[in-house]
Amino acid sequence: VFKSMVTISEDKNSGLVTLAITHLSPTIAKQWVDWLVIDLNAYMKQESLDDTRRNIGYLEGQIEKTSISDMQSVFYQLIEEQTKTLMLAQVQEEFAFKIIDPAVVPEEKAGPKRALICVLAVLLGGMLGVAIVLIRFAFTKKDEPTTT
Repeated sequence: VFKSMVTISEDKNSGLVTLAITHLSPTIAKQWVDWLVIDLNAYMKQESLDDTRRNIGYLEGQIEKTSISDMQSVFYQLIEEQTKTLMLAQVQEEFAFKIIDPAVVPEEKAGPKRALICVLAVLLGGMLGVAIVLIRFAFTKKDEPTTT
């Protein structure tokens, strides 16, 4: 049910991702879009932080295993880069998705299209009425004798 309400589109040229939610309540749709972006950013940030911490732990383990000073120097440089990445990830609020145009409450409803529903109901009702009259007319017996 939720998948049918969410629309995600990506512009390949600019890399922009558009997220839209269709809901009966425009206020709820706006809240859900805001929450989704916040949650996605938090999730991606946490994943990046976890990966970076794992990388730093691995590199520290490699430093302890090796006694070659050149290798240790390389590992320290890699740890320095990972630490920079970790610090930048902790500071950024909009980690994976930067909000360019915030979600707004739509002024016009997305559905249902009541006018279309009413027109179709009138047409179908009229056709059903004509069909019933024709069927009753076809199956009624004529009791009147014909005089010529």
